[in-house]
Amino acid sequence: MKKTFNSILLAAILIPFISLRGENGDPATMPMNEFLACARRANPVATYAMLNGTLQHRRRGKSSMTMPIYFGVILHPERTAGQIILDKKEGYLLGQAKGTGLTSVTPMAKNNSDLLGFVGVRASDLTMSFLFCKPEKEFERETISGLIRCRVLYLNDTANKEYIKVWISEKHAFPLQAEFYRYGEKEPFRLLEASGFTQKNDLYYIKKIRLEGPGWKTRIDFDSDSAEVDKLDPAKPPRVIKQLGGK
Repeated sequence: MKKTFNSILLAAILIPFISLRGENGDPATMPMNEFLACARRANPVATYAMLNGTLQHRRRGKSSMTMPIYFGVILHPERTAGQIILDKKEGYLLGQAKGTGLTSVTPMAKNNSDLLGFVGVRASDLTMSFLFCKPEKEFERETISGLIRCRVLYLNDTANKEYIKVWISEKHAFPLQAEFYRYGEKEPFRLLEASGFTQKNDLYYIKKIRLEGPGWKTRIDFDSDSAEVDKLDPAKPPRVIKQLGGK
């Protein structure tokens, strides 16, 4: 069955999980809406990433789980297509059209157990689509991780009845941390943190993603040595979409 998730789902800035650094002015001094548009930007050229890593999940009262994860994505200026494979046996195809903030997630097998949901991952956590939610206001700027100066925005996800408080690097216009609040609640029910902002072939990608909710924690670590991140050559397209059980 095909499911369509709002941008907040696998949170997407589909502006990139991988992004080219633009020369559209200083993001630190832009008005809020212009800054957010910069964060949502589509790549001016097609790029791709093929990332292998490890996912660790801990849940109260359950044994810890560790499994391999694969995330492959092609970012075209007008659309995005990708794939997530967990434990080499459960896969999901991802899609998103430019500017929609909607990420489609299609299980690759009818007998999927929804392992993705069990470990607390939303497809938008990798695509960062929550940036397409409606901006409500901007808070005072903050420094996170002791080094990175961020603009802090408050977004309204009307489809899921959630608010997202997101910390976006004022230098790179890239989201690094987010808190998710249900309407009417003052405490976040879900946390997301991206780190290990890494450059390869003049492109940037995130190496680590930490997720946390009541009674559970998940961490994703992508391997930089095996990472394939580059501009797309149409004459030699990469094999981004893989079969289940493959390498």
